[in-house]
Amino acid sequence: MRWSLQCARVPIPLFPLHLVLFPGAHVPLHVFEPRYRQMMADVLGPEDAALSDASFGVACIREGYEVGAPASTHDVGCVGAVEWVRRHPDGTMDLLVRGTKRFRITARPPDDPYPRAEVAFLEEPAGPRPQEALRLARSALDRYLSVVARLTGVARSEDALPDDPTLASYAAAAVLQVEATRLQQLLETTSASERLALAAKLARSEAALLDTVGPPVGRPQFDRSTLN
Repeated sequence: MRWSLQCARVPIPLFPLHLVLFPGAHVPLHVFEPRYRQMMADVLGPEDAALSDASFGVACIREGYEVGAPASTHDVGCVGAVEWVRRHPDGTMDLLVRGTKRFRITARPPDDPYPRAEVAFLEEPAGPRPQEALRLARSALDRYLSVVARLTGVARSEDALPDDPTLASYAAAAVLQVEATRLQQLLETTSASERLALAAKLARSEAALLDTVGPPVGRPQFDRSTLN
């Protein structure tokens, strides 16, 4: 069996993780647990199969762990399209996954043989005054990224936010190094203008905090790679 995500409200493979995946963002995964190796066998198909439609759902864990017992997740997640895979002789594999579109979980069947969810895909309205929200987000992100570059000693990327408000809202959200609960709030916002406004607010507060006291203990440290 090879999963297809073309229809809503059907069971799809679900990968609960301690991170939030945004449309357009990339995340590397190392898959080693037997249940997720089985999931990827169904998602990827034979080793010589094309990756054009190899996808699964990613949802941020609300309670529980990535490994072992079942974990409860937030209701809103993002489809992850597999863009690259390296299979190892021991059956583990490394993936590069790109977020594509948001969904809301409507039901969680039993995790047998691996986590699944019934989902409905979400609309992407621009919202009120999206260009004004984009202008404010660009200004806030510019200061935030400058502070991060100074603290890390790594030259900041000069990539500007896209002109499309929806794409820009997810690009802005993806660069913020804040707690998963705040990133989840960004993912769940109902419009691009609302997401841009929230991203700008978070960027301003984080820049002020980092500029004053540096990265607090226990906060994200500018690295989002994950194991399964």
